[in-house]
Amino acid sequence: MPASPLVNQTAASRDAFLKIARPAVPGDFLGPLTASLVSIPMEASYGIIAVAPLGPEFMAVGVLAAIYCALISNLVGAIGTARPGLLGGTRPTLALAIAVLVGHLSTRLRVDGAPDIPLILAFTMLTLAMAGAIQVLMSLANIGRLFKYMPYPVLAGFINAAALLILFTAVRPFLGLPIAPSWNGFFGQLGAVQPGAVAIASATLVIALKAPRITSRVSPLMVALAGGLLLHYLLATLAGAERAGATLDEVATSWPDLSLLNSFQGIFSEPQLRAMIPPLIPAACGLALLATVESLLTASVVDGMLHDRHNSKQELLSQGLANVLSASAGGLLSAAGLARCANNVQAGARTRWSALVYALIAAGMLSAVEMFAFLPLSVMGGLLVAVSWIMVDEWSRRMPRQLLQGHGLTPNQHRTLLGNYLVMLTVVITAAATNLIVAVAVGVVGAMLLFVRRNSGSVIRRELHGNCHHSLRQRSISRMRELEREGWRIVLLELDGPLFFGTADKLSREIERHAARTEYLILDFRRINDIDATGARILQQATRAGSARNCQLIFASINPDGARARMLSMLGGSGLPERHFWFDNADAALEWAEEDLLTRFDLPEPRDRKLSVRETQLGRSLDSNDLLILNDALVELTVPRGAPIFSTGDAADGLYVVIAGSVSVYLRSEAGRKRVASLAPGVVFGEMGLLDGLPRSADLVADEESVVLKLTRERFEEIRQSQPSIAATVLFNLSGEMATRLRYANLELQAAST
Repeated sequence: MPASPLVNQTAASRDAFLKIARPAVPGDFLGPLTASLVSIPMEASYGIIAVAPLGPEFMAVGVLAAIYCALISNLVGAIGTARPGLLGGTRPTLALAIAVLVGHLSTRLRVDGAPDIPLILAFTMLTLAMAGAIQVLMSLANIGRLFKYMPYPVLAGFINAAALLILFTAVRPFLGLPIAPSWNGFFGQLGAVQPGAVAIASATLVIALKAPRITSRVSPLMVALAGGLLLHYLLATLAGAERAGATLDEVATSWPDLSLLNSFQGIFSEPQLRAMIPPLIPAACGLALLATVESLLTASVVDGMLHDRHNSKQELLSQGLANVLSASAGGLLSAAGLARCANNVQAGARTRWSALVYALIAAGMLSAVEMFAFLPLSVMGGLLVAVSWIMVDEWSRRMPRQLLQGHGLTPNQHRTLLGNYLVMLTVVITAAATNLIVAVAVGVVGAMLLFVRRNSGSVIRRELHGNCHHSLRQRSISRMRELEREGWRIVLLELDGPLFFGTADKLSREIERHAARTEYLILDFRRINDIDATGARILQQATRAGSARNCQLIFASINPDGARARMLSMLGGSGLPERHFWFDNADAALEWAEEDLLTRFDLPEPRDRKLSVRETQLGRSLDSNDLLILNDALVELTVPRGAPIFSTGDAADGLYVVIAGSVSVYLRSEAGRKRVASLAPGVVFGEMGLLDGLPRSADLVADEESVVLKLTRERFEEIRQSQPSIAATVLFNLSGEMATRLRYANLELQAAST
C-alpha cells in the first residue's frame, strides 16, 4: 500500500532533521573549534575596523557587533537552510565597506558639532538590515544561480583579491600602528612603527607557515596564535608592555542590545530622519551584493572540497534572514569566509552541526569577551598575513612557472592560459583599486572577452572542392570526368562551432571570397551548435552578395521545416536562400549542385528513358554484333521502390547495371545500416560477385522504381567459352570502372586529410 502524502512529508521532515541531528564526529566539533580559535579573534579585529571612524573608544562596540554576527548567522545557518560546511561571520571586505558607511554617516549626523553616535549606529544597522532583506529578495528571484557560472579565473581572482584585502588590513597591526579603515595618514605614521610588534608579528607569521611541517593534527593558525601570545607576553615581561605593542584594550561585556529596534522605529517616525533612508538603499544593495559574492564564491570553493554542489537559493535565504536578525540585534553583516570555511571543512566538518557548534563557541566567547582585551594587535597582524598567504589560489601560484617553462604547449594554448591568468590579475588589481564587486564584474567581462576572442576564429572546419570531393552519387565515367574538370565551381564549407557575433565577420569575409570565384557555395551547418542574430544577418548579407556574383548559396544540414530553419527565418528574414536550396544533409546539397552543373554542360542524368547497353560502362568498345550477343545474355529486372536487389550475405550470382532509376548501397554494422553510395543510370555494381563468387557484403535497395540488367556467372561463362573477345572486353571495362572508383576514392581521402 503506497504511503500517504502526510507520511511522505513526515519522512522528509525527519530526514532533514536527521541531517542536522547526526553530526560527523569528531569533524563537526573539531572543525568549528579550529576555525573559531583563529577566526573569532580576527572577526573581532574586523569589527574594530568597521567602527574605526567613531574613534578608539568605540572598539568594544565593534568587537561585540562582530561576535553577535558570528553567533546569530551560524545559529540561523544551523537550523535553517545554509550549506553544510559554511560558517558565517563578518569579513574584512564587509568591515571596510561598513567603515565607509559609518564615516559617511558621521559627517551627516552630528549634534553640537560632534557625531550623534546612537543615531549613527541605528542608521548603520538599518542599512545592514536592508542589505539582509535584499538578499532574501535575491533568493526568492533565484539570482544566486548565476554565480554557478562564474569562470574559474574570476573565482581565483576573487580568492586572491580577498587575500590581498586581508593583507591590507593586516599591515597596520603588523607594524604596531593603530587600526584604521583606510590608508589615510598611513605613510605619516611610519615613524611610529614599533620594532617589538613587528618582531612578534613576524614570528607569528613564520610559525603559521612552518607549523604544517611540524604537526598536521593541530591547525597551524592555532599554533601560531599560541606562539604569538607567548612571545608577546614574554617580551612585555622582559622589556615592558610598550615594547611589546598594544592589545585590544578594555572590552565591555554585553548581550545584544534590542533597543536598536526602538531606534529603527524612531527613524521611521520622524520625517527628517525618514528622508535619509532612500539615499542609503544603494549602499544596502552594494553591501548585499558584496556579501552575496563572498558567500557564494566561497560556497563554490567548498563545493570543490566536498565534491558536491550548494543550493544558492537556500544559502541566500539563510544568509539574508541571518543578516536581518543580526543587524536588528546590533551585529554586523555576515558572509561565508574562505579561510574560516576551509579550516572547518579540512578539520572534518560535514553537516550543519558545525555551524551550531561555532555559534555556541561565539556565545561562550561573548560571555568571556574580556579575554579579547589581552589579544595583541601584532599577533593578529601576523595571523592575518598568514591567512592571506594561505588563501592564495594554488592555480595562481603555479601558473607563472608553467607559463615560463611551456611544458610543450602550442602557441594557441599558451595564449589561452596567459589570457586566463591576466583575467585573474585584473580582478586582483581592480579589487585593490576599488572593491570586490567591481572586481568580479570586471573579471566576468574580461572572461567574456577572452571567450569571444578564443572563439572568434574561423568557423570553417574544412573546405572541399567539387573537382576532388563528390557526393555519394556514383555516375558514369563520362559524367565523373566532367565533374573532375568543372567541379571547381562547387565549394563545400563545413562549419563548426557557434555562429555568433564573434565569428560572423570572418565567415562573411570567407563567403565573399568564395562567392567571387565559385558558382555553388554550400554551407554545412551540421556542427553549428548555435546561431545568434548577428550570424543570421551575415547569412542574409552573404545570400545577397552571392546573388550579385552569380553564386548560389546553399544551406545543408538544415531541415527546411525544422526548428533551426524557423529560427533562421525569424532572425534573417526574407533575405535567406529560397527553401528549395535548403537540404537535410551535405551530401544531398552536393548531389543537387553536381546535377545542376552537369545539366548546364548537357550531361544530365536520363530521367524519362532507359539507357541502352552501349550507354553503360559494360558495353563500351563493343561493336553492334558483340552488343547483340551481350544483350541476349542480360536479364532485365524492374525493381519497385524500396525493394532490395540483393542483401548482405546473399549468394553472389552475377553483376548488375542500372539503366533507369536510382539504387542505393547500404552497409550494415552494430550501429545499424548506413547509406554509403547512390548509383545513377549507367553504373555497374555487384561485379565482385561475378569475379570471386563470394557472398554479398552490402544491401542494394531501389530508391525509386528502377530497371537493372543482370549478367549471371553462368551466362558470362558461356560468353567466355564461345566469344572470348567479348568476355575480355567486358572484363577490361569492369577493370576500368573499378580503377576509376579507386582513383576517386583516393581523391576523397586526400581532400579529407587536408
